[in-house]
Amino acid sequence: MKAVLAGFSGSKKLYYVLDANSRENDGAVVNSEGNVVVVSFFEFAMSARKLKRLQQTPFHKFLWSEPDGEMKKIWIDTFLMKDRPIPKKFMDGLVVHSALGNKAKKQENIETRVKSFLNESAERLNAVIDFSTLNSKTLNNGESNGD
Repeated sequence: MKAVLAGFSGSKKLYYVLDANSRENDGAVVNSEGNVVVVSFFEFAMSARKLKRLQQTPFHKFLWSEPDGEMKKIWIDTFLMKDRPIPKKFMDGLVVHSALGNKAKKQENIETRVKSFLNESAERLNAVIDFSTLNSKTLNNGESNGD
């Protein structure tokens, strides 16, 4: 799943699911406990109380707009019919989530552990390189290394 945070309704987060097709629900709601419920995005948005719509990126502005003329057809084809991909210019600066709720927290923990392992491995490798370089310099200066 690829999803973008689109708004808040109280303690719930509303996500638009980018890779949903026209026969699937295209929204996800994450409650404060991290539980995810898949919903019809626009049905939820219309019925949610005090929905705060995010507007900080071109994608969000396009998602929440009510265009007319040719842009209305593009909007319908993009968000309702899902016949048209989201234009790349709207994807710039967008944070796309591959996991939501409790799964996202688990994924974040795994990513943190992997990064920590890689950093520790790099530090160990650097220590070996430093030792090897020091030992090589010592041998080149004609000093004995204890053999």
